[in-house]
Amino acid sequence: MSSTLARAAVATATPGLRWSIGAITVVRVIESEKPALPARVIFPTAPAEAVQRYKTLLGPRSIDPASEFFILSLHSFIVRTRHHTIVVDACSGNDKERPAKPHYHHNQWPYLERFRATGVRLEDVDFVFCTHLHIDHVGWNTRLVNGHWVPTFPNARYLFARTEWEHWKNEATRKAYATDPYFEDSVLPIVERGQAELVASDYHFEDSIWLEPSPGHTPGHSCVRLKSEGRQAVMSGDLIHHPVQCFEPEWSSGFCTDPVASARTRRAFLDRHAETDTLIMPAHFPTPSVGWVRRNGSAFRFAFDGE
Repeated sequence: MSSTLARAAVATATPGLRWSIGAITVVRVIESEKPALPARVIFPTAPAEAVQRYKTLLGPRSIDPASEFFILSLHSFIVRTRHHTIVVDACSGNDKERPAKPHYHHNQWPYLERFRATGVRLEDVDFVFCTHLHIDHVGWNTRLVNGHWVPTFPNARYLFARTEWEHWKNEATRKAYATDPYFEDSVLPIVERGQAELVASDYHFEDSIWLEPSPGHTPGHSCVRLKSEGRQAVMSGDLIHHPVQCFEPEWSSGFCTDPVASARTRRAFLDRHAETDTLIMPAHFPTPSVGWVRRNGSAFRFAFDGE
């Protein structure tokens, strides 16, 4: 990416909080950010010696120097256009029963307070879209009210990519992934309330915002693309979990349903966007969470916004 393009993109951004993609505004709402997992848990094929190399190369923003755990953020993006307000990815949620996943068990994150602090009311949201239906992307679809799971965004249409729904609606498939009842408390209540809509993986919210299929992490995983007034961005969900995967595109996470397809999709994505002015907005990169892909020999590196 040229320095001119980089300066033009950065000039419209407040790192870690709010960005302008032409006439589109994007705000990040963070649920949590901390050293989350050791390298060999999140990336099972990572050589042990690689942790030391990338701890130095990526620094303490991405890898905790004491524990050597990889730092991950859980956050949503609020997308606002002249016509719609869209929430992309719904983190892990509060009060959820997750005994098998302690990081998500009975959370009490100040997510809703942070959400409201953006100036957007829960009632203002027109659409909610989860890039995929994993436990840490659907949690705030619902909240606990008087002992019942109700839609957090009462006026929203919750869009699920049809391919993704068809995969996870099978209980046996879900149980092979997680024994905790995330589907029952964070997805099915939306369906039962009549607020769910199954859509194609290339669905258009409007001319400037649309979905793009990116299978591998899950079968129906979809990115969200934004384009307005000559600017472009893409919310890449879990197509890429951590900046280390720019250096090592073949490292698929231990949570990918198809690690080979995930690596193939990721490398094609990185190659497509390297040295362009497309702002990349992953679901788990540490603060400021967004930036640009640059080439690094036969692989890539991530240039965070503000660097």
